[in-house]
Amino acid sequence: MTTSLTHKDYLKIAIPFVISTLTQPLLGAVDTAVIGQLGSAALIGGVAVGTVIMNTLYWLFGFFRVSTTGQSAIALGKKSEQAKATSLLHPFVMAAAVGMIFIVSQSLIWRGAEWVIQPEPDVAAQTRQYFFILIWGAPFVLLNYTLIGWLMGQAKVKETLLTQIFGNVLNIVLDILFVVGLNMGVAGVAIATLTAQVATFLIGIYLVRRAAGFSFAPYLGLAKMGGQELKTIVSANTDLMLRTICLLAMFNCMARFGSSLGAETLAANAVMMQMTFLMSYMFEGVANASSVFSGKSVGERSLNLFTQVLKMNFQWTSGLIALLTVLMVLTHHQQVLLFTQIPDVVTQYHQVSGWLVVFPLVAGFGLTVYGIFTGSGTTRPVRNSTFLALLVFLLAIYFTMDAWGNQGLWLAFTLFYIGRFAFLYPYIGRVRQRCLAS
Repeated sequence: MTTSLTHKDYLKIAIPFVISTLTQPLLGAVDTAVIGQLGSAALIGGVAVGTVIMNTLYWLFGFFRVSTTGQSAIALGKKSEQAKATSLLHPFVMAAAVGMIFIVSQSLIWRGAEWVIQPEPDVAAQTRQYFFILIWGAPFVLLNYTLIGWLMGQAKVKETLLTQIFGNVLNIVLDILFVVGLNMGVAGVAIATLTAQVATFLIGIYLVRRAAGFSFAPYLGLAKMGGQELKTIVSANTDLMLRTICLLAMFNCMARFGSSLGAETLAANAVMMQMTFLMSYMFEGVANASSVFSGKSVGERSLNLFTQVLKMNFQWTSGLIALLTVLMVLTHHQQVLLFTQIPDVVTQYHQVSGWLVVFPLVAGFGLTVYGIFTGSGTTRPVRNSTFLALLVFLLAIYFTMDAWGNQGLWLAFTLFYIGRFAFLYPYIGRVRQRCLAS
């Protein structure tokens, strides 16, 4: 039974998770940068809006990854082979079903997204092309969530790292080949992503089988779920789904209000968002490490381990905040040139790029502490805090955007991230109680 957690133990999990999760927003940044070199704000906006639509679908069911990580970590603490198998098989079946529903409903999804975001006609044409290619990858993306989540929960660092980096590096290489080499435009970006999603699934299946150390065959019957069992699983994930809906509402508001300010502002905001995603996913790596050890503390009923996890989380989050803040101070003004050199887009970016400097400080703790809650299965505070942060965001837009335009939009974005931590941390005592009651 684990009684001591050293910085070495924590970093052995955290650093690979930071690297692996960082490849995801890096991929989005490369998509934007490659398209940006073609010199069209409509193309950048098309990819940006298309990314928002697909992320809306995937993040809505992002609990497949988060909850699978938590349940897998708890199973690891229990040292139960059957619990380990169940923690993967149940979300795997549900993810496959949801992915197929996305494909069947693609026309309806597109019409709804177009109505909500209302992009300009040139942007909408590019977004449509992007969407109707990428929607075919939906089952693979959601299944990849369960595979990667399970590997994370089992603390299989090398396998997690290889799965994510393989798919995202392949995507980046194909991006450059299809867009720069073959001049396929937005369709090239979408085809590159779809190809990488399928490849990631195949290597993920192989690595899970290799990392498990046991055969899943005797437990395949556990994949069948009765009505009551399905209800229990869905109920357990409702909090995370509602939390994700709040996040999606915020990101879609950013896209819609940014779009209302013109294609150049939308494109500049897309560059800004890519930079915040890069930083967010670095913090996500720390959150994932905390999630693994938090879940393990529940499985082992070790309050001592949980206390150490909380301490490590704050220490390494503080260090990452300091590092990223210095980096943003030194580079935020020039970062837009990595994506595009369109004069109007660059001008719009420079007007709001100062918000990148404060982002690590206001967002860091909220982005990592939530991993402690999800890893331990204490999800209701995560839902409540995100909902309250969304209310703050909407109120800020209502009172500031008419007068301040895009500055008001980014102020609201910043207040949202402040709220995520301010409304969440007071509930930390509930996680301690779960360790004792498990």
